[in-house]
Amino acid sequence: MRLLIGLAIGFGIGFAGAVLFAPERSRRREVDWPAGSVDSGPTAIETDHNIMAAVRRALRSAQEQLNEALDEAKEAQAKAEKELRARYERKVHQAGKVRTTTTRTGAKRR
Repeated sequence: MRLLIGLAIGFGIGFAGAVLFAPERSRRREVDWPAGSVDSGPTAIETDHNIMAAVRRALRSAQEQLNEALDEAKEAQAKAEKELRARYERKVHQAGKVRTTTTRTGAKRR
């Protein structure tokens, strides 16, 4: 909770500082961009006629990577679970052999 409060206060102070100490608009210098020429070539949107196909390919690639990572995580989980079960079985088996108690009459039981 303290972390969230600290972050909120920090962001508030940073925002206030940015607003209060922002440079004046009149002091900003104007950048003189060169005018576009005819030989500059087509824009990226004009050259890539099928932007949605590129987006689909990128999403498909990301989905394949995610599925691969999930498969690896499931395999690691299954391996870890198998190891823990084996360790648990060994401990229970060892505890069963060691544990012998005596009854009130003095007879041993397991």
